[in-house]
Amino acid sequence: MLLKRRHLPELHVTLRFRASQIRMERTGVHARIEVLAAETVLAWSNFNVERDEDRVRLANSAYSHLLPNGNGSKQQDLAVYPRTHLKSDIDQFCIGLWDARQDDLLPRAVAGTLERQEPRYLLRPYVLEGGGTIIFAPPGRGKSYILMLMGVALDAGLEQFWPVRACRVLLINLERSLPSVADRLGNINEVLGLERGRRIFVQHARGRSLSDVAVAAERFIASEGIECVLVDSVSRAGLGDLNNNTAVNQIIDTLNHLCPSWVALAHTPRSDESHLYGGIHFEAGADVVVQLASEQEEGGPLGVGLQITKNNDVGKQPVWVGALEFDASGLRVARRARPGEFGEVERMRKLSMKEAIKEHLLDVGARDATQIAEELGFNRSNVSHLLATDTGLFQPAGRLGHRQLYGVRAQFK
Repeated sequence: MLLKRRHLPELHVTLRFRASQIRMERTGVHARIEVLAAETVLAWSNFNVERDEDRVRLANSAYSHLLPNGNGSKQQDLAVYPRTHLKSDIDQFCIGLWDARQDDLLPRAVAGTLERQEPRYLLRPYVLEGGGTIIFAPPGRGKSYILMLMGVALDAGLEQFWPVRACRVLLINLERSLPSVADRLGNINEVLGLERGRRIFVQHARGRSLSDVAVAAERFIASEGIECVLVDSVSRAGLGDLNNNTAVNQIIDTLNHLCPSWVALAHTPRSDESHLYGGIHFEAGADVVVQLASEQEEGGPLGVGLQITKNNDVGKQPVWVGALEFDASGLRVARRARPGEFGEVERMRKLSMKEAIKEHLLDVGARDATQIAEELGFNRSNVSHLLATDTGLFQPAGRLGHRQLYGVRAQFK
């Protein structure tokens, strides 16, 4: 959004010219242009800013409302600010729009950080600060429940399941009816120990596409200080065939533009549950991609496993396994699964503790036992024992205060 101001002390008013939705189309530069006096919109239009006749119409409409008791009828111009001056201000504002838009994209010198930095999470290890996450699974496997559990945990700052940094969230609901979302939210609040009626922000848009609601969502995100957006699901993005790379790139661009941190649900092809449905740029555009697997015996709890299949900066992670229990009214219990409770889900774990630690240290550098245990979800005593005894693979890598750091020996890198 770009702004320009014109102060008119004789009229005790400051005019503002505001541009948004600036884009290059086949016929030229288009934008939404608003002319405001204080917070009152005098006139606005979404048009080709290179067409003089459109700028004339906007200037005349705005000027008619600027005049004292203006009602749109012809009146004599104000001596201190004639109609031609307003037209000139709009012309000058519009002629510089595209160059000003490009200035935001100019390269700049960026300094490296002076100290090593750990990844910063909103919800460890699945949601990075300033990162995008895609969770994929076939329909009916519990994706929406996990998404809402994450959302409520973030919004309320609850850490029963994952370490979180509390922040305001927005759920963009493109899949379910509003009563269904409200029922699920009430049940999730209850199982997390919150009041059933606790609220989170929801943009209800069932039957619409992400492209339909993006502008309204962007405005709400900016005004309410939303730090993480949850989308159910990208299958309803409405930007074209999900196997088309251009459409997929547009979806990722839309999500990145909405909010620096986002979590979106996706589906799998019918024939293969090991990867998400759509173009390869879904995986390329997300910072973290999570496969969700589930297991359930008739009448028993639903076991849900989360396995990171692609990451930027996160490193190898163990499978997280939870249990969701239902009755006739929906979800009634959410808990961490007991060891061995869901064997098929647990077999998603492709790495032993030793292998996971090795891969993690190769990804993120030296760590102490406490950091490794927290980041990978292992028992600290077991991690410490492994680092101290497996000297063929691990070696001391200096100290940070009183903490002993470990790395991987060079021959295994």
